[in-house]
Amino acid sequence: MSPQYFNRLKKRLGDCARQHYLHLPWSMSLNAAELSTLFTNLEQSTACTDTNTCRVTIGHKVTLFDVQEKNIFTLVLTNPRDSDPDKGFISCFSPLGRQLIGRRPGDVIEIKIFSRTALFRVIRIEN
Repeated sequence: MSPQYFNRLKKRLGDCARQHYLHLPWSMSLNAAELSTLFTNLEQSTACTDTNTCRVTIGHKVTLFDVQEKNIFTLVLTNPRDSDPDKGFISCFSPLGRQLIGRRPGDVIEIKIFSRTALFRVIRIEN
C-alpha cells in the first residue's frame, strides 16, 4: 500500500477520534470540582433577552466556527439523555458542551484533544 493511503487513513482516524472526543455524551473525565463548576455555570446562564448579551445554556442552538478545519457548524446543547451527536444534539457534559456553557457570541473556546488544541469561535446563539 502507498504512503498516501496511510496518510489519508491516519488523517481520517484522527478526525474520527477528534469528533468522538468532542461529542461524547458522558465524559468520564469529570471530577467533583469540574462537575460543580459546570452546574454553577448552568445556574448563572440567563435566558436570552438580547442576542448580543445571550449566554449559551441547555436548549440553545449554537453556531460555531472550527478554526483548524475552517468550517462552520451548528449544534444544540442538550441534557445527556437527549444527546445525539449524529443529529447535532450534544450533551452539556461532553468536552465541547462543558466549554460552551456561559459563552457569548465572539468567544473562543480552546479544548485539548490528546496532544493538540482545538479552537472554536461562537458565532451565533439562538433559543
